[in-house]
Amino acid sequence: LGDVLPSIDELKPNADLHDVLIRREQPGSRRVSAISADLEQAWRAPSSDADPLLSPRDQVIVFDLEAGRSQYLEPLVEELKLQAISTEPSRLVRVSGSVRAEGEYPLEPGMTVADLVRAGGSLAEAAFGGEAELARYQVIDGQARKTSVVSLDLAAALAGDPQADLQLQ
Repeated sequence: LGDVLPSIDELKPNADLHDVLIRREQPGSRRVSAISADLEQAWRAPSSDADPLLSPRDQVIVFDLEAGRSQYLEPLVEELKLQAISTEPSRLVRVSGSVRAEGEYPLEPGMTVADLVRAGGSLAEAAFGGEAELARYQVIDGQARKTSVVSLDLAAALAGDPQADLQLQ
């Protein structure tokens, strides 16, 4: 990623340096997935896990902090929904509340609450970073949907506390 976007000079003025989305098409199947990266971390640690290796047919999306994300996310979210089947639901998560960009986002492997807040453009200025709720939905035998709500310490999750920064499903 750092080779394609080597410095801030390559970006528009309001670029979100902390959440870059990579749309990845799997060779052979052409199934779509997404990974995200923090561009500033990629620049600080080239050739590390923070600087993802790009693959053929990858598309790199750099969000604008003021313009919103939906125009870039909606086509990807629709692709993910279209490839879902009953045994493998769409890999999407949703963030709402006091974030800069509410909405649905691709669920990445190992994605946590802090990753989702970052994907949502981070907390809005008026946000209270105390407590948040994580709602989980589970389909049981294809017949019923079970909902559970977990309260978590958002400040601790954003600080990287593994007890609070739960992995998303």
